[in-house]
Amino acid sequence: MFVEDVMHRDVVSVSPKTTLPEALGLMQQRGIRHLPVVEGGELVGIVSDRDLKRVMASPATTLERHELAYLLSKLALADFMTRSVTTVGPRHPVEEAARIMMKERISALPVIEEGRLVGIVTETDVLGLFVRAMGAGEPSSRLDVVLGEGAASLADIVLAVEDAQADVSSIVTLPSPTGRKEVVIRVKTINPGPAIKRLEARGYAVRSPWRG
Repeated sequence: MFVEDVMHRDVVSVSPKTTLPEALGLMQQRGIRHLPVVEGGELVGIVSDRDLKRVMASPATTLERHELAYLLSKLALADFMTRSVTTVGPRHPVEEAARIMMKERISALPVIEEGRLVGIVTETDVLGLFVRAMGAGEPSSRLDVVLGEGAASLADIVLAVEDAQADVSSIVTLPSPTGRKEVVIRVKTINPGPAIKRLEARGYAVRSPWRG
C-alpha cells in the first residue's frame, strides 16, 4: 500500500498572505486541521490548527480584546507558518510515511510529485489503514498466535484455522510484548473455539481471543 492509496487528493491550500482569521475559518468550514501554504505553484510552508491556536493565545494576556482582534486580523500565515516542510512522494510506502510522522512528531505530510503538491496524508489516514488491515469493523474474532523458537510456517497456521471452517479476513505478524513474534489473525466468526483447538493441537499457543 502506497501513500497515493490513502492520501487526500483534493487539497485545500492557501497563500502566505492568507490571514489567520481566514485560515481558521477555512479549517472550520472544511473540517480539516492542516493547510499547505503554496506560492507560485511551489509548497513554501504549512500551518496546523495547533499553530493557529498557539499564535492566538500568545498575546492574549497583554492586549485588550479589541487590540487582540485587530492584531490577529492583520497577521498573515507567512509570519508564523512552518517553512521547513517534511514531505513524501505518492509512491512512498504508507508505513514509511507513518515512520516519518512518528520520528518528526508531526501529524501530516504534504505529498509532492515533480515539484507539485498533489495530496496530503495525515495520521488519521494511516490509522484508518491500520484498522482496515487488522480487519476491524466487521463481526469477527482476533487470534494472537505466539510462535515458538523454531521457524513456523504461516501457511501451516492458516491451514489450521481453515481446517476449523473459519475464513481468514486478515493476517499480520508483529513482535509480542515479550519480544517473541506473534501472528495476529482475524477470522470471520464470533466463535473462534474450533480454530483455537486446531492451532493448539498443532503446538501453537493462542492468547485470549477478542470477539467483536
